[in-house]
Amino acid sequence: MEQKRPRPANRPSRRPEIVRAAIDLLSVQLPDAISVGDIATQAGMTPAAFYYHFPSKDELINEIVSGFAADWVDEITQRMGKVAKAEDIPALVSAMLSWLDDHEKPATVFFVTSVAATEKAEETRRQTRNALYSVALEAVRRVWPAGSAAEVGVAGVALVILIEVSSRSRLQMDESYRGLGPVRFRNAAGALARALVPVPAG
Repeated sequence: MEQKRPRPANRPSRRPEIVRAAIDLLSVQLPDAISVGDIATQAGMTPAAFYYHFPSKDELINEIVSGFAADWVDEITQRMGKVAKAEDIPALVSAMLSWLDDHEKPATVFFVTSVAATEKAEETRRQTRNALYSVALEAVRRVWPAGSAAEVGVAGVALVILIEVSSRSRLQMDESYRGLGPVRFRNAAGALARALVPVPAG
């Protein structure tokens, strides 16, 4: 009877190393300026090792975008759930900007460098925005029960857009962010968020 040859041990996955290397590069360069070879070198491996884990650079970008999107939605959902009154909304915006400070590189890939890089990444961004609209509508409805459906809807959508635009402004260090500085920028974003929902009389 022929003896079975032992199966080779599974190679440990190096996907996390590739993802981290790509995030490091993509946080400072556009995807078109980065090759698979660049990512492999950054990760300390060969292009062949890259292709063992990912079929293409686009698939890697999609994974980075979807991974950040899941974390972003989870974080905002948790914080929106704690909004108990209209006065809590400015602190929510400030908290999300603080959260970005700790997740700056993947956030930059999501909000800045990977925009329009792949169709799937764009679909992920659309789905993320729609998920956050639902969360924001629930929070605004909770703190503004007297608001009409239209008013609550507009305020919820505007809140999500404000968080997104403020995040992009902070990550790009654009003119408004540089001109105001971190503290005044957060205060201004909070004031805009606060104006979206009226404080109940009395």
